[in-house]
Amino acid sequence: MNNFNFVFLILHYLTYEDTKKCVESILSRYSQNNVKIVIVDNCSNNGSGEMLLQDYEKNERIAILLLKENLGFAKGNNVGFQFAKTKWNADFIIMINNDVFLMQNDFLEQIISEYEMSNFAVLGPKIILKNNKVNEIYLQLQTVEHYQKDLTILKYEYFLNKIYIYPCYKKIRNWIRKLFILLGLKKEKISVDVNKRYENIVLHGSALIFSKKYIECFDGLDDRTFLYREEELLFLRLRKNNLKNVYNPKVFVFHNEDSSTNALTKKKRRKRLFIGKNLIQSTQLLILELKKEK
Repeated sequence: MNNFNFVFLILHYLTYEDTKKCVESILSRYSQNNVKIVIVDNCSNNGSGEMLLQDYEKNERIAILLLKENLGFAKGNNVGFQFAKTKWNADFIIMINNDVFLMQNDFLEQIISEYEMSNFAVLGPKIILKNNKVNEIYLQLQTVEHYQKDLTILKYEYFLNKIYIYPCYKKIRNWIRKLFILLGLKKEKISVDVNKRYENIVLHGSALIFSKKYIECFDGLDDRTFLYREEELLFLRLRKNNLKNVYNPKVFVFHNEDSSTNALTKKKRRKRLFIGKNLIQSTQLLILELKKEK
């Protein structure tokens, strides 16, 4: 492990306690000089970025970058990615949400083990959620037609939110779904086994581990989205450049899902509008890229 430089990249926004818990979950397990942390504050307006700077300014293994505007998920992470690449010569960049916490003491050792076996460009861990659930995984992308249908629904639901009748629509939609299940008209979803190792699948964006093979080629994620669809665009980038990704359940983290989004938009309607707007824009880009690939 001493032969590699590891940099944990944490994108912070508003939720101070989550970021502190995330950082401490790393520091409590790894004290080596070749394990560093870069925290990118995405222009939090509650002073939490400055609080983190005050907390860790004397720790030479932690860098705090305060952005002057909210750049979104991809661009915000890319600031930290480029810092880790150029300033700390990272061999592995471990990009995790600020509400993701380490759970295992051999986290980095498992990463090295997988890299020595597969020479991956990007590694995805098993992501454990609340109530001991595990984040679903997807073996491949959907078709262009599927995402076009999604886009139509997203636009329709966004419009219903704008005119304040989405809650009523949601109730009716849920009743219809329950009726379909009772009548046996709705097919059961076939889940992928999350305890198996897979190669070249769609990884989850809350925790991504980039090796030197990826770092040498790119300066981060596709930065044309503000939020959402980063995983699908990363999958297309890797496939286009013949780079391998791996999902390995022997590497795992805990994800306290959506805490930053919830902090940003506490009111339900505002949150739905925020999510809907960004999902529409990101889905449009994904469809464009899929058509190009065809």
